[in-house]
Amino acid sequence: MSNCAACNDKLLGNDYMECGRCKEAYHYLCLNFSPEEVTSITEDIRRSWMCPNCLNKQPKGDNSNALVRPSTPTGLAEVTFNVTKRKVQTKPETLSTCKMMDPSDFVTRSDLQLTIREEIRSAMREFAGVMNSTLNAKLSEINETLGELKESVSFLNDQFETIKSKVDINTSMVNKLKIENDSLRSEIGFLAGRVRLMDQMSRSTNLELQCVPERKAENVITIVKQLGNVVNCPLNDCDITYCSRTAKSNPDSSRPRSILVKLSTPRLRDSLLAAVIKYNKKHANDEKLNSSVLGLDDKKVPVYVVENLSAENKHLHAAARLRAKQLSYKYVWVRSGRVYMRKSDTSEAVFVRNVDVLNSLK
Repeated sequence: MSNCAACNDKLLGNDYMECGRCKEAYHYLCLNFSPEEVTSITEDIRRSWMCPNCLNKQPKGDNSNALVRPSTPTGLAEVTFNVTKRKVQTKPETLSTCKMMDPSDFVTRSDLQLTIREEIRSAMREFAGVMNSTLNAKLSEINETLGELKESVSFLNDQFETIKSKVDINTSMVNKLKIENDSLRSEIGFLAGRVRLMDQMSRSTNLELQCVPERKAENVITIVKQLGNVVNCPLNDCDITYCSRTAKSNPDSSRPRSILVKLSTPRLRDSLLAAVIKYNKKHANDEKLNSSVLGLDDKKVPVYVVENLSAENKHLHAAARLRAKQLSYKYVWVRSGRVYMRKSDTSEAVFVRNVDVLNSLK
């Protein structure tokens, strides 16, 4: 494949013209042919066409083959364009008579390369300007956003420090309150124990007579004095400071109301309790203390004489009896307001201070 005589690039396909004399070939683009001119080229024109160099070498003659650039924008005119008509026979249509070009109109390879470079540089400068403008705008937005973020982070940091300071203060206060709470709990527990002890000590002269049958117009003081006579611990009116039946803890219970007796001294109370225990032991095989021996009823109803316990100690005593039944403990008793348990005759007594002691028993 030959090269173009103008730009020296390779000729590809049919996109070129070949001189009928020197056989040099030229690109349509190098000859400055428009697409309309290319499509109008016939085979006769292609065979008779001569390049500008060959046209310049022709002898001078009539102006039928003068090297003149057409004034029309297409560069390709009719056969008679720019030709002096004679009466002689006209020559065949050739491209040399319809398109004459000046050698200065050709574009050399170096000029083409220079033009391309300039166009590329111009396009790159324009692209760089657009990119710089776009990047500057974006960077400005980013800087503005970063500034706002910095302000937000600074604000959040200040808020965090404030909250952290408050949390530290509150944590310190909570720790102090925990210590105070533990101290107060301990003190409350101690004071509650003292209150329970004082409550029980205030009942140190009290006795309860349980399951004593009720009668209308009864005299409970007479019943208490009769009890003293039966167990061989006589009581006078001055020994009894208070005596009355108490309300039932469970209104639905069928048991009669208990009789609460307040004696003059704790020693007298303990003496009467000891006398009752002695009487029951002495009459263990025949008849223990009951309503019949007290002269209240022919029907024998067991009568129980116990210490008057506080409400909390009553609950503890009931829980101790239930636990003793579960664990097969033989004895449960109360002495001076305290609850005791014993599993057998030979085992040690267990002081039931609270429910935790009952739960620890095995």
